[in-house]
Amino acid sequence: MMFRAIAVAIALFVLTVAASTGLGRTAEWDRYKNGRYAYSIDMPPGFSEIVEADNGDGGKAHSAKGDAELVVWGTILTDLTLREDVTQRILSDEEEGWKLAYSGGNDAGWNWSATREGRILYARAVPLCADEAAYFRLEYPAADRKAFDAVVERLVRSFGSFEGCE
Repeated sequence: MMFRAIAVAIALFVLTVAASTGLGRTAEWDRYKNGRYAYSIDMPPGFSEIVEADNGDGGKAHSAKGDAELVVWGTILTDLTLREDVTQRILSDEEEGWKLAYSGGNDAGWNWSATREGRILYARAVPLCADEAAYFRLEYPAADRKAFDAVVERLVRSFGSFEGCE
């Protein structure tokens, strides 16, 4: 009887954590496709649909609790390489008070993460066709880092162009 009570308590705890983060493994992932820049990314369970910007380059989605935000966008790299553009964005993040924890990449893409006031920022940039690139930024509570580790991994794997270049 005691074993059953403990098992029920553990099950309720796991369900509560999954529900509170909106990241339960049973929920389905959706996919966002951007027509203007031809990139796509998997959307985490419990997140709203992307609300696109008027210019169609991407948009924002929020977790069910509203404490996490995913932003995606495409851009034209006018006079910069992808690495130079990423470097400028990292410097901008640092000017806004983010403490850089990691940055690195190669021709396939660049990643960086930073922390500020109990929050984590994870960002990725990937090259698209010609002088275009796509970015995503996920910001979430540091207290939920373990729950978001798998989300970040899936976002990184799923992010990129869905059309070949001519």
